[in-house]
Amino acid sequence: MPATACGATRSTGLALLVACAALTAGTGCRVVRDDERDKGAPAGAPAGVTQAFDAAGWVASVWDAQVLPLYEAQAVPIGPVLEALAGGLDAAGQRYGRRADAEGSPWTFTVKGSGRVVSVDTESRAGTMVVAVETPTGPQEVTLQLGPVVRGTALRDSLPFFKFGDVTNQIEFAQVARALNDRAVAGLAGAVDGLRAPGTQVAFSGAMNLASGGDPRQVTPVALRAGGK
Repeated sequence: MPATACGATRSTGLALLVACAALTAGTGCRVVRDDERDKGAPAGAPAGVTQAFDAAGWVASVWDAQVLPLYEAQAVPIGPVLEALAGGLDAAGQRYGRRADAEGSPWTFTVKGSGRVVSVDTESRAGTMVVAVETPTGPQEVTLQLGPVVRGTALRDSLPFFKFGDVTNQIEFAQVARALNDRAVAGLAGAVDGLRAPGTQVAFSGAMNLASGGDPRQVTPVALRAGGK
């Protein structure tokens, strides 16, 4: 029986393609080849299933190659940053920080520092270490996030080589932030136990987001070790 619509049954794929093209020209109907439809599908997946975004895999691919070298090269001493914040967030941000998106986004500071442990809390799932660091006007306390629960998107926002347009949607953008936080926490595993005692000298590097001058000075660390520098 002759085909009268895109869905009509034909004995050959060629006849189906001709019928669909004739009746749907200009309507937006598009014939998708099997190889195009299945592009990106994971091995063994049903036809038409596309591969899900792998945030953890992306983070693993850039952590050692790009993220850690970025902090080695670009982190600024946290003491002068804290001192500059006393003169206003925007002024400090323009000098030491970056904004990941549009005007009004938090300022992100990529920092490094050393100081004396004041306290450690690992009873909470949002574990923390409070460290007193030296500034030009005296010691100031900052809080290092130890996890496993890490709040905020400071690590993601600190990366100049990653932006929202690099992913498909807001969900994937949030997944990258979570995967970066998880990777940072994994890198700290085992280091904290030897640094618990108040007065222990530690060195760290990480990222700090501030939306207002009154926000707590909270750093998500990518590195933490015993030592003064």
